[in-house]
Amino acid sequence: MNQISQQLGNIISELRLMREQTSAEREILSVRQAAEFLGLSEYTIREWVRLRRIPHSKVNGTIKLRRSRLIRWIDRGEIPTIE
Repeated sequence: MNQISQQLGNIISELRLMREQTSAEREILSVRQAAEFLGLSEYTIREWVRLRRIPHSKVNGTIKLRRSRLIRWIDRGEIPTIE
């Protein structure tokens, strides 16, 4: 039984790694994916889109966000530290 639990744990770890790699490679994000990437709620992403606070595009009425633009957007708002 212990060997089966260990094998299941290994399989789960591999699946998580595959999921992270697939997500990391995706450049165009849905609202759900962008919310997960930024650690925000989907509601917040949609509200920021409505207020034009976050870079986005609409494709056939569907909100799409580009990962690289979100990273630049975050970097532009970064506050430098004082050493």
